[in-house]
Amino acid sequence: MDDEEEIIIDNDGDGQWENEEQDYELVPRNLSSSERVVEGLPIKRLDGKIERVMRKKEEKKDKDEDEDKEEEEIKIIEDEELGEQEQFDDDFDEDSSLTLEEKILKLKEEIADLAEKLIEDPEENISSLTRLRRMAESKNPYTSRLSTLALVPVFKTICPSYKIRALTETEKREKVSKDVAKLRNFEQILVLNYKNYINILFENSKNFSNTTGRYCTIAACEIVSSLRHFNFRADVIQILCFRITRKPLDEKEFQVFRKCVTTLESLLLEDVDSGDITYDVVRILSKSLKNRSYKVIESVVNIFLSLSLLSDYDPNNISNDDNGIAKIKQRKKDRVYLSKKERKQRKERKLIDEEMRKAEQAVSEEERERFQAQTLKMVLSTYLEILKNKPEYLMAPVLEGLARFGHMANFDLLGDFLEVLKEVSSDILSQYTLDNIILTPNQIRQVLLCITTSFALIANHASYKVSIDLSKFVDSLYKVLPLVSCLDADIEFSHKSLRLIDPLSHIEGEPFKPAVNVSTEIELLLKSLESIFFKSKSGSKLRAAAFTKRIYMALLHTPEKSSIALLKFVEKLTSKYPEVAGLYSTEDRISNGIFLMEEDEPTRSNPDASTLWETVLLEKHYCPSVAKGAKSLLTKSKLSDK
Repeated sequence: MDDEEEIIIDNDGDGQWENEEQDYELVPRNLSSSERVVEGLPIKRLDGKIERVMRKKEEKKDKDEDEDKEEEEIKIIEDEELGEQEQFDDDFDEDSSLTLEEKILKLKEEIADLAEKLIEDPEENISSLTRLRRMAESKNPYTSRLSTLALVPVFKTICPSYKIRALTETEKREKVSKDVAKLRNFEQILVLNYKNYINILFENSKNFSNTTGRYCTIAACEIVSSLRHFNFRADVIQILCFRITRKPLDEKEFQVFRKCVTTLESLLLEDVDSGDITYDVVRILSKSLKNRSYKVIESVVNIFLSLSLLSDYDPNNISNDDNGIAKIKQRKKDRVYLSKKERKQRKERKLIDEEMRKAEQAVSEEERERFQAQTLKMVLSTYLEILKNKPEYLMAPVLEGLARFGHMANFDLLGDFLEVLKEVSSDILSQYTLDNIILTPNQIRQVLLCITTSFALIANHASYKVSIDLSKFVDSLYKVLPLVSCLDADIEFSHKSLRLIDPLSHIEGEPFKPAVNVSTEIELLLKSLESIFFKSKSGSKLRAAAFTKRIYMALLHTPEKSSIALLKFVEKLTSKYPEVAGLYSTEDRISNGIFLMEEDEPTRSNPDASTLWETVLLEKHYCPSVAKGAKSLLTKSKLSDK
């Protein structure tokens, strides 16, 4: 009985040991230890045994872990500063022992101390920038306003005059020195705070009537003027364009409006060599105008007139390389053979050269021409859309712009521009009747600008040898000629002329002030006449006679200097068309019908039946020069008849 019990006990013991061994075998092996190890190649001993080799792994900091650690540190710093700022705002609001002036003084000292640290050593005190930017986001208006204004000189001082690009994945993984890592950390925090600061300016500047909104808009003007080559330039320009497309309601808003317009104009004027700034301004401004359906003030459209990038642009020029030599595509058989290694090296050199060029902010001639072409296309497209909408308050600045940039228009846009200009001049002249004269000097000027611009467009594309009929513009000039002499007494004056203001001018609003084409009306008239008879093929004997008769009718009303200029033009016209001399005399002439003075088409007015009887009155003109000029033309006409 005892033996049986012992056997049972042994059997139970054996079963328990086997179960424990089985459990051990099923447990997965864990070869890792507390220390990081790596398995090496096994070693075979002399006795035939194979020994396993484990070596300690060299500890290398993972780049991702380092970045996460840096981000956590930045976040911790920002959270701590945010807590300090909230505590500071609470102290500012709840400290009843100090007066409001003392609280503001304490706030100014705090902000000045942070700004001074940043200006003295920005890399060491970069955490102060984050705190100062957090203060700009404060709900306290005093803290937000003062911090926002204080950040302007800080960013202007510590930000470089080039763009800080983001690090590539390769650059993030590579091992760098301590100084380089410190510089990269400074640049990342700087760009992060600058981006958040621009967002603050954009959000606050939306409220124009608010004092904080006006200060933020002025801060954006200062930032983009000094940091035009730094990051997020387009975002700052967007703030200014958003502001100027809204009409100011009071004097304070108008001052901010003028500040934005002046800033954008200075950006365009000073961007002569590169063109990237001009491209950003024109692109954003054109889009803003379109979003507002072109319901803006005239000064906004006049910003385009400050373009200096297009001063030397020739749209008909072939594409050249940086040395000005025309590019010729090399044939395949003339190419130099390069091995795969050499092609790879050449590609790497090109990448290095491109990176060096960007670091030096150099813009190649190719890129500059590309910016010029895109800028011109956007400006002319904007002008064309405005002309199609025909807003009365924007017609003058658009025509002024076309008078300056219209000759650069592409041939594809030529027909559209001529059609729109024809409609504009026809609509204005359709308001004029002999019984009801309602045209203003500004409207007459618009008609003259339409005529001069149309002939300038054709003259620029003369190489295409395309015949385009411009008789509608000739008829428009013939119709507007009496209006220039009879309706406007200031045809010899511009807005720059020094004279007394008409006390009744306030009835029609402020006088028109052209921004670029400051020519007087008589100068525009003479330019239009020159374009028809001497710079195009629109002139003819019949038209020359009709215009001569109507010019003599205008000479009875024009001022002294205008009369002298018109007489010189008639003398030049008579030299080209001798048949005009027959209008000075009725002797030995046979004509059919009568001269139709009221006819607005020169070819249908029967000018051959007219007589220049106005010469008799002009010979007795009060101005000796006018009287002498009229007698001289009469004498030459008699000599030509002989």
